[in-house]
Amino acid sequence: MKSVFARSLPACLLVAAALGNVAAMAQSADWPYWRGPKFDGSAEATGLPDNWDPDGGEGSHLIWKRDDIGGPCTPIVMNGRLYTIQRSEEGTSREGERVVCLDAKTGETIWENRYNVWLSDVPAERVGWSSVVGDSETGNVYVLGACDLFKCINGETGETVWENPLHEQYGMLSTYGGRTNFPVIHEDLVIISGIIINWGDYAKPNHRLMAFDKRSGELIWFSGTKDLPEDTTYSAPSLVTIDGQRQLIFGAGDGAIWGFQPRTGKPLWHYRLSLRGIYATPLVDGDMVFATHSEENIDGRSMGAVVGLKISGTGEATKVEEVWKVKDLIVGYSEPVVIGDRLYVVDDRCKMWIFDKMTGEPIVEQKGFVSSRQRSALLSADGKIYVLSENGPWAIVAPTEEGFEVLNKGRIRDTQFAGSPIVADGRLYFPSTTALYCVGSESSSQTPIEMADSMGEEAAPSENLEATQILLVPAEAIVKPGESIEFSVRAFNRLGQPVETPTEVTLSVEGPGTVEGMTFTAARDVAHTAAVIQAQCGNAVGIARVRIIPPLPWKFTFDGLGDPPVSWVGARYRHVIRDIDGSPALVKIVTIPKGARSRASMGPSDLSNYTITADVRGARMSDKLPDIGVTAHGYTMDLMGESQQLQIRTWDAQLRMAETIDFPWKEDTWYRIKLRAEIESEPPAAVAVLKGKVWPRDEPEPEDWTITARDESPNMNASPGLYGNAKDAEIYIDNVEVFAND
Repeated sequence: MKSVFARSLPACLLVAAALGNVAAMAQSADWPYWRGPKFDGSAEATGLPDNWDPDGGEGSHLIWKRDDIGGPCTPIVMNGRLYTIQRSEEGTSREGERVVCLDAKTGETIWENRYNVWLSDVPAERVGWSSVVGDSETGNVYVLGACDLFKCINGETGETVWENPLHEQYGMLSTYGGRTNFPVIHEDLVIISGIIINWGDYAKPNHRLMAFDKRSGELIWFSGTKDLPEDTTYSAPSLVTIDGQRQLIFGAGDGAIWGFQPRTGKPLWHYRLSLRGIYATPLVDGDMVFATHSEENIDGRSMGAVVGLKISGTGEATKVEEVWKVKDLIVGYSEPVVIGDRLYVVDDRCKMWIFDKMTGEPIVEQKGFVSSRQRSALLSADGKIYVLSENGPWAIVAPTEEGFEVLNKGRIRDTQFAGSPIVADGRLYFPSTTALYCVGSESSSQTPIEMADSMGEEAAPSENLEATQILLVPAEAIVKPGESIEFSVRAFNRLGQPVETPTEVTLSVEGPGTVEGMTFTAARDVAHTAAVIQAQCGNAVGIARVRIIPPLPWKFTFDGLGDPPVSWVGARYRHVIRDIDGSPALVKIVTIPKGARSRASMGPSDLSNYTITADVRGARMSDKLPDIGVTAHGYTMDLMGESQQLQIRTWDAQLRMAETIDFPWKEDTWYRIKLRAEIESEPPAAVAVLKGKVWPRDEPEPEDWTITARDESPNMNASPGLYGNAKDAEIYIDNVEVFAND
């Protein structure tokens, strides 16, 4: 699924006359994370312009402009290169997503890494609501795509180093809201979070965090917040050190602000702020956390709030204390900044609020200055605050004793600002939905800041040498029956710092398999099951989970099962097994909140050229029928109840490729459905051919295919699975088979 290509400098690139002077700017003041190297939207810079003209010309301070690079993504800059997420081949049957790398000085394209979006509800207009993160140690960049494809890309060449489809392998939701979370780097880990409907004991929806080895993609730890969150979110994490303890702090889908140990995934504290998910990223300043939201407060009597929280303590004694709180302030999207002893907040209606950061005492309340709607985060640099407003206005303001003054403002028509302003190497970058602007002056300069240094100094590990926490790595894996996997153990003290691993670690297993030393071997006579391996050292315990999945062919009759197969991702909690027409069948029930429309994944994602079949039946409720389908290769064949149609598609919300035919079908009637996926030829000329059949189960299989579709931008491999929308009525499934094509 690797596709990397480059192109020459487009005609739309505008290079200002001042470019030669800009070449003398500092070369190492990177902005590798969307909120900057200090995680707080601030930079140490001087000489930044207090005005600019998007049309260019003398005195405009416009260095270059790309009017073919637009969208909601906030770019990053590392090693003189700018990285952003963009729609790819917009409006065509090959439309997808791409990471674009530009020369940060000139705006010239260096490379693009394009990939498909599949089995996702994200509309194309919301591609890029996340951001890339850069790793200065390896030079790699990391991105969570719109369909939750997690990728590590070589920042120099654009080649994919590793990738993992988190929606298939972990059950991460890819929803219509485009709420895709932000990855963050901590030492040898890249950490990502999202709403996950997993397998086994983690089958209920939960805003979970996953930490992968940034070089290999191996899962190191898997942790969670609270089951059944209200929302998916795009609140980004911050990495800080408080009382000598490193913490990862973020807003979650359950409406709480959370603190975790980044090396271990251990939750330290949480503060419930909202009845719904937290979208805006909390700001950390010293031991204070400032958080905002725009939904119902937990008292249920007001909307929105800004809160100041104090964090103290370490390990089990870490605690959070509410210092101050101001309700009825709607700040759902824009992240604030701290300058001196003041907190600057722009609410959703683009009104400025200024608070004493320690007391919450308002200094300026609800002062309009540029527009009426706000999404972008604030940027604080060179004694100024840069503000991009949603419907095209921008402003540059300066703090004053009384509050602030507007230095300059303007408006770009026919565009929006959803991404946030950044500054790197003394150049400002303003991302709009229709263009990307680079702004600067010959006198601009910026002090380099290392992200690792900005996190703060930890307590000396020598003060806590006892191993009180251990991780068993990899945290999750898939093996075939009879296969073995070698584990390793990582030990940490109570502050989450690495310590020497004790020699007396012992492993045990719950499930079909054996352990010898650090090796687990799955039983040979089992299939579609799982085992939990436990490592213990004194009172410290670590677990790893292993799914045991055989090669094709597979057959599932659900006879003798009390629950759906434990190894299926996204199946339990949403499905039950019930006696239907005298035989056990899988039932997609209507009573699952926020889970009536869903997918389930059956196995590894490296499968290709296979066929899936199943017996299906739909009930009727409130005079409505459900949608019933199967998935193969990242394509869905959907028996659509209300429209009485049969459709093959890959990207649900966008339908870049889809074949649809009329197909009347009846409730309470068993049908046999069959989807064959096959890749013709080899890349780059590969084509996916999808063939489907539907017929009454009690009748012979017809010779001809009912529906056929082709995709010239094929998904080369993906897990087989089930699709269903039981919002209106229940779905019944039986006799599922998956087998390699003849």
